[in-house]
Amino acid sequence: MTAAIRSPDSRRSRSPAQPAADPARSKVTSIARARRAKIGPVLPNYSADDEQAMAQARPGASVLKVLPDRQRQPVWLRSLLRMQRASTAAAVLLLGGALSVYGLTVYSEQRWSQEYQKLETLRLREQQLSAASEVLKHQLAQEAQNPESGLVRQNPADTIFLRPALEQRSPQTAPNSEPALKNRSGVETPLGY
Repeated sequence: MTAAIRSPDSRRSRSPAQPAADPARSKVTSIARARRAKIGPVLPNYSADDEQAMAQARPGASVLKVLPDRQRQPVWLRSLLRMQRASTAAAVLLLGGALSVYGLTVYSEQRWSQEYQKLETLRLREQQLSAASEVLKHQLAQEAQNPESGLVRQNPADTIFLRPALEQRSPQTAPNSEPALKNRSGVETPLGY
């Protein structure tokens, strides 16, 4: 028994003059009927050797042949399908890029808003601290002018000058090392006031 697929657009059509063959004696069986009867496996591409091997493996089973589709799509239709696939891929990529840019824009605006609020808070605190500092300076100046506070005006004759103490070297330091009082430019710096 052999099954064949007939295309609905087949150029061959039955002529009304030919009588319909008896389905029990027909050599051609529809695929649906073959599947219902479970005649055998469908192999799309096989050779005559494969057919003989199958006939020997199952002597009572017949082979179901699937005929290839002879109709090919026209070139213009294939090119339109390719263009559709390419445009779909491009649209998906553009949509993904647009959503990414939108998300980054919203995120950056939120971060900028948060950081700007922090900046404004720091500016306000800076103003409050500078105002408090000026108030303290003013209070100290008012107290310094009061004779009961015991503060005395600065006099250059009362300045105290201290001489640097001689450095005592520990036995661990090398005797040839540079003196600690000189910085890199070679100028001596005072130890204290």
